[in-house]
Amino acid sequence: MSMRFTTATFTCTAKGTGMHIIGHKNTKNQMRIALKAAKKLNLAPPHMLFAGVAGCGKTSMARYISKEGGSDFLQVPAADLKDYKSIIEVLENLNHVGYDRKGNRMGEIKPTILFIDEIHRLPIGGQEPLGMAIEDFKIAAGKDGLCHWVPYFTLVGATTDDGILSKPFRERFPMRFVFETYPDKEMAQIIGLHANLLNIEMTPKAIGEIVKRGRGIPRIAVGYLKRVRDLCLSEGGRILTHSMTLHTFKEIGIDERGFSRVEIKILKALYDSGIPIGLENLSIMVNESAKTLSASTEPFLIREGLVIRSGKGRLITKKGKEYLAEAGYGGKTHKVEISAEYIRK
Repeated sequence: MSMRFTTATFTCTAKGTGMHIIGHKNTKNQMRIALKAAKKLNLAPPHMLFAGVAGCGKTSMARYISKEGGSDFLQVPAADLKDYKSIIEVLENLNHVGYDRKGNRMGEIKPTILFIDEIHRLPIGGQEPLGMAIEDFKIAAGKDGLCHWVPYFTLVGATTDDGILSKPFRERFPMRFVFETYPDKEMAQIIGLHANLLNIEMTPKAIGEIVKRGRGIPRIAVGYLKRVRDLCLSEGGRILTHSMTLHTFKEIGIDERGFSRVEIKILKALYDSGIPIGLENLSIMVNESAKTLSASTEPFLIREGLVIRSGKGRLITKKGKEYLAEAGYGGKTHKVEISAEYIRK
């Protein structure tokens, strides 16, 4: 049996209010309230900070706000906002409709959604002028006592580590949301949605295998969907089946729980060591950069309870050892010295 998905979970309305995003029910409700209130007051919705795991919909949600409010969407890399001049250039691209020359509202305004991904990477030189702009909607003009007015706008900042942001800057965001990994049911809907958008037919069991390995992160699951599709097409197939999906994961080295070869290599290295291993040594042992291990590889192992970080280094947990045992790994064989007369069996 093959399954073809409709676009019922992701539609565009006739009046252009945008797309329906799967999940995040409470977040969307709070945003709708803020958008309605802002429209009645003829102001911009409050600034918002999105924190959480990469690939869990922060950028999509920012676009959703823009669509729901009928506003312009402006995305800027954090690294580009390095100084006063670069901030001014961005602010000049905001929607200026509805104001007189002094910035007074003369009619209905259309506040731009300014989206900055990885906002914790915002250079120090850009934080002060941007902070003034989001707080007072004006920016120093370079002359004593004079300022440039700024159109009302909503800053939406996305980050995987909001703890890096300074407390004063973080507190300038009245609305803060944490984006967590998705439950399996919603992951299946998301995979089905993207299968439909990519004009792919697949079986429910095939979807289930991707869900199991998707880690609750849509970006990862959609990437796997495309890998299965590519293998299917290369072999002349038309429907993504259960067996085709399993074959793909075997080819790319992803096991049943979603662990990659590198992650399993880490577990084996920690198991064989028996003592904590520092990040630099571990990176050498598994041939991965320390930065990649710390930022991208380790978090899933830690979240799953297979590895812990201690003051002395990384340690495999009891759960991690049990996982390797279930996979048939009994540890590295340690040789011992034998006498010259010993007869080996």
